Amino acid sequence: MPLQTIIADITSRLRQGLFANEQSISQGIVLRVLHELGWESWDTTVVWPEYQTGEGRADFALCHPPTKPCIFIEVKPPGKAEDGVRQALDYAFHSGGVPFVVLTDGKTWSFYLTMEQGSYEDRRVFKLDLFERAPTEAATVLERYLRRDQVQAGAALESARTEYRSRNRRAQARAMIPEAWKELVEKGDEMLVELVTDTVESKAGIRPDTDDVIVFLTALLKPVILQPSTSLTRQPVRAVQEPAVPVALPPTPLRLTTPEPVSSSSRSGTLVLQGKAFRYTNAIEALVVILRELANKDATFLQRCAQHPDVQGRLRKYLGRTPDELYPHREDLREMVETLPGGWLVATNLNNLTKKNIIKAAAEVAGLHYGRDVSVEF
Repeated sequence: MPLQTIIADITSRLRQGLFANEQSISQGIVLRVLHELGWESWDTTVVWPEYQTGEGRADFALCHPPTKPCIFIEVKPPGKAEDGVRQALDYAFHSGGVPFVVLTDGKTWSFYLTMEQGSYEDRRVFKLDLFERAPTEAATVLERYLRRDQVQAGAALESARTEYRSRNRRAQARAMIPEAWKELVEKGDEMLVELVTDTVESKAGIRPDTDDVIVFLTALLKPVILQPSTSLTRQPVRAVQEPAVPVALPPTPLRLTTPEPVSSSSRSGTLVLQGKAFRYTNAIEALVVILRELANKDATFLQRCAQHPDVQGRLRKYLGRTPDELYPHREDLREMVETLPGGWLVATNLNNLTKKNIIKAAAEVAGLHYGRDVSVEF
């Protein structure tokens, strides 16, 4: 089976939250990928699990020749791939200088040159996110750095070193700024919205509604419309007691106008879930109805849904077991929750764009198509 097909299947399973811990990621993702890349995962002299280093145990050591590690792979729980960088590089350093380390939580794969200069981030050659890259592109990256014949020939390590030395990191990051801004706005990033909200409150003395902030930020993404000004008109200019002579005038001034924000739709309405209609009076009620209905059909749904990247912010979760998880830094908001089956809670202090993103994520986790199997507007 082609590697890109395997990656597409893994990505689909990741989005459904089917890999809950390090063990399931190791068995269902890492070993599966390594096997397709030519590594005999059953041969523990080549793919050595729990390799003992001077500082602890590396999850996997890829060995060439047999029993001699050339790459360490550290597996982390979902969403924790960046937590073990120092530990993994220490393992490599205290094992005779293993030159290449991979950190992964199944979704993201970070490739590090352990013996190069600079910070941990400087030594990261590439970060692959399976949710952000097409399966064919992801397959190309994994083959470049981990394909067995490439590793044995030294080509994988040399490719990483060449990329490390030659690429212009600053230019690449600069080019991604507009896309990052667009993603923050479109997902209603809580930190961004909170920053604007706090600044408005400090200037106006009144705290704006978060949905008004979202509408304004979203309007900034729309193209600016150029409209000719009607305040000035061109007139032929005639010199006194001279024959009429056309005189060149500057171009007609243009007035820049920003599109008017689109007002949010009514927050009451009817949602449709797998052909069944439900009335709701506000956006949070719509969200709760969908989560409860899907949870009642599948006891594992909320556990898997809580792992989806769109069901958690940068500083908190939107779906959890306790109010503290949902509002870790805001004790005053911990009553703003709704109960769900199985003792789960969903935060209600959310802007409407975030609520809609959670609904889309829930549909994906349940294997449904948003807009067809799940339809709601607010």
